[in-house]
Amino acid sequence: MDPFQSEFEHQFILQAIGDAIIAVDLDRRILWVNPAFVRLFGYSSGEMVSKPIALLYANPVDYEEQGKLRYSRNSPSDSHPYEMQYRKKDGSTFWGEAHGAVVINEREERIGFTVSIRDITRQKQLIHDLHLEKEQWFVTLKSIGDAVITTDEHCRITYLNPLAEEMTGWGSDEAMGHPIAQVFQIVNEYTGAPGDNPVERALKEGVVVELANHTLLIRRDGKKFSIEDSAAPIRDDEEKVRGCVIIFRDVTEKRRLEQKISYQANYDALTGLPNRHLFQDRVTQAIAQAHRTGRLFALLYVDVDHFKNINDRLGHPFGDRVLVELGRRFTSIVRESDTIARIGGDEFAIILGDLSDQTEALVLGHRLLNESVTPFRIDDSRADLTVSIGVTLFPDDGTDMTSLVRNADIALYQVKKTGRNNIQFFSQEMNRIVQKRLKIATELQDALDQNQFFLHYQPIVDYAQSRAIGVEALVRWKHRNKTRHPDEFIPVAEEMGLIVPLGRWVLQSALQQMRIWIDQGFLLNRLAVNVAVKQIHSAGFVDFLEYLLKENRIDPALLELEITERTLMFQDHHTLETLSRIRDLGVSISVDDFGTGYSSLNYIRNFPVNTLKIDRSFLTGLFNNHYDQAIVLAILAMAKSLSLDVVAEGVEQEEQDRFLRNNGCYLAQGYYYGHPVSPEKVQPLFDRIAQNPPHKIP
Repeated sequence: MDPFQSEFEHQFILQAIGDAIIAVDLDRRILWVNPAFVRLFGYSSGEMVSKPIALLYANPVDYEEQGKLRYSRNSPSDSHPYEMQYRKKDGSTFWGEAHGAVVINEREERIGFTVSIRDITRQKQLIHDLHLEKEQWFVTLKSIGDAVITTDEHCRITYLNPLAEEMTGWGSDEAMGHPIAQVFQIVNEYTGAPGDNPVERALKEGVVVELANHTLLIRRDGKKFSIEDSAAPIRDDEEKVRGCVIIFRDVTEKRRLEQKISYQANYDALTGLPNRHLFQDRVTQAIAQAHRTGRLFALLYVDVDHFKNINDRLGHPFGDRVLVELGRRFTSIVRESDTIARIGGDEFAIILGDLSDQTEALVLGHRLLNESVTPFRIDDSRADLTVSIGVTLFPDDGTDMTSLVRNADIALYQVKKTGRNNIQFFSQEMNRIVQKRLKIATELQDALDQNQFFLHYQPIVDYAQSRAIGVEALVRWKHRNKTRHPDEFIPVAEEMGLIVPLGRWVLQSALQQMRIWIDQGFLLNRLAVNVAVKQIHSAGFVDFLEYLLKENRIDPALLELEITERTLMFQDHHTLETLSRIRDLGVSISVDDFGTGYSSLNYIRNFPVNTLKIDRSFLTGLFNNHYDQAIVLAILAMAKSLSLDVVAEGVEQEEQDRFLRNNGCYLAQGYYYGHPVSPEKVQPLFDRIAQNPPHKIP
């Protein structure tokens, strides 16, 4: 076989290709054709070999021009398709789309060309017919009262009628070929988020698509129109989608009137809050959502106590302004996802959704009570008021709107009956819990005022030094001749907003005690103090910390603040800045109860953490649960790779002690080394540990 011919046949071994393929030499004589060529042109392969390709052109001039452009020894390589009229063996002509390519041998020498040809006669006829149809459309579209835009199958603009030009700010000729999304810019009326373009879906699915409600069209100059529209695919006679037409109209005035009517029907004219009608609809929605998610929600009925006295004493206009201000205060407390409504003269109602625990409703109710007692000062007058709150919970107190509302009203009535200015749940069990927590909250406030809190200290042991090197400060409450531990009152303090003043007292007392120990010549390498999330977020916390360190002349390197994993969840600028400022002071930061909550390498990586504290729960089941062992080992390995210290909490047995030492945990605390003790007993406890190092402690 001729090597030249073999070169071509090697490249076109797949002879089943649908396009006609021709191989020619540098003189444009045919060397080889594929079967598709035989079917298209009517020549056999034998008839064409060695023949000039010129006999296939309908017009000789085209043959000469193509030779100059693409098929000469020195012509540039050009793989772009081009259209040409060809002649078949029977003399008939057709339009073809051709692609030419240069063929090169192994020595990088040009040895010929290949040409693929596809019959596009029908396609060109369809385009011609479509053009005629478009002309008819354009005459019609210019005269109708709606804005009209047409596109091709690739979402590119092909036409705008005069009204569409006016509403988009684009001329038809100027917009031609631009993507529809560039000319027809739509956004959601309420969120401002880009809207889904109906043209794209109409082209993709081949169906008529209505524009989403509350859609705004943004004109080129920034002016906005409320619009209604629909987009429909344009099909050829073979039902293939060839483009799309979108018809839309300006409904700005119509939408404004609808919104006005809707607002008047659903919102209170005085406060701007949802009215009873909208509130009932929101309750129905909350019930449906709760059924889907399995989550709780609460319904709070709030009534202003003795509001009639304000109207009688200061007048109804003043009373109205009090209600407006009260609604504003309530709105500032609830989440955006919750609903607060004015359902009557001095009655408000709140839907508190997506609760993980019933006590969240208690926390909100308590905040409502606090906000209400702040005096109302309007012009030169002052009003003092309180509120009563009744609460029902879904599904415990009702599974439909009627029962929930009725029971909330009953709970509210009970509050009024028993003295007002309080909160009561419809559930007797929750009432018991509520009253207990409210009582504890009141007693906690008294405890702060009466210095009923005190600190105990638990030693932190260093295996490497075989001695205690520091302590953790633990708060206690002397309550009714009984010592209460943190788990009995800290959750209530956090819920009722008392954790910040309590935390400040703990930090101040611990640093003052540290100063006393230093003055006595008793040196500690570490003082660990727990800090709550709300303390970190409270205003001036770092300044207060810096003041205490300077006031007590404490080296910041001796202090370690223990935060919870929950604190690390707040990956906001304020939290990160606060923790960074603490580190800048020279104070260390440890993560308490690590592994029990929201552990994530991202948290550890993004925050300035020095130490991880392994939660006592992992040590409790250390030898009964291989998962706990795996978790402890994983924490130790991770801490080592990140150059972090690790402290194991809750060590109570020699076996736990040995496991930790053998696996590279060098710091620990727990009853095995010593119980929390009063300040004066800390040094004797340290001496005992030094005399009986950890591995020898009985």
